Amino acid sequence: MTATPTPAPPDGQASGKPRAHWYVPAWLDVPGLPTFEVIDTRSAQGRLDPRAKLVTVADLILFHGHACDGLLRSVWAMRALADAAFGTAPFDRSDLLVVSKNSPCLGDVAAYLTGGRARFGTHRLDPSLAVGFQIRVLSTGDTWEVREEAGFFPELIAAWEAALLGDIDEVDKRELLAVHEAAQWDWVRRALLPRAPSDHYRVKQLDVLDLPPALLDARRTDTVNRAIGAPIDVLSAYDPDLDAPNAQTASGRWAERYEAGPS
Repeated sequence: MTATPTPAPPDGQASGKPRAHWYVPAWLDVPGLPTFEVIDTRSAQGRLDPRAKLVTVADLILFHGHACDGLLRSVWAMRALADAAFGTAPFDRSDLLVVSKNSPCLGDVAAYLTGGRARFGTHRLDPSLAVGFQIRVLSTGDTWEVREEAGFFPELIAAWEAALLGDIDEVDKRELLAVHEAAQWDWVRRALLPRAPSDHYRVKQLDVLDLPPALLDARRTDTVNRAIGAPIDVLSAYDPDLDAPNAQTASGRWAERYEAGPS
């Protein structure tokens, strides 16, 4: 028999947050959390769009599936790296390669913020990184690394994280999971949230990075034209840089060339 999913409460949480954000705990829905800006190409064959998009912790929770200490530690680590490597500049998700541990939390944050993808060879896996990332800017070769400070995360919680994936009696596990989750969140609230990302996440620039092998190495086609400049003659009604909603695509030789096909 297929289990029936439990519906979310009508208002998402007792706090009254909109249902759309029920997955963000009320105590985590606070100002001052790290945010990120990212840029991408305009379309499937398009050039780079310089307009930044804002990524919040709520966005990352929605992508990952749940809030957890691993996701938030990843956010703090990536914010520390971004501050050191890029300053106020956004992540250019068309121009980055990322290395992370193969964990659900770290891998999802790495892929979402950097645009790195295992199938394109731009998301590599290295278990020795633990809670940390390495990022290479493909166009320049500049490479950065961030790692969580040893001892910052409690050994007891880490031990239970491993043990609860193992062969513990199901009756015991039902209770221990609740105790464990509370311990994780208590640590996040007490130790992580009050701290700046740079307090416990150490960043350095790397002269050399021995990349782990790619799982796949397909060509990523939606970044091929990222560095192409804006058109000079052709204006499109679909160009978001134009204020005029009724602008028409320029006629003449460019339209004729397109109609003739690419050969």
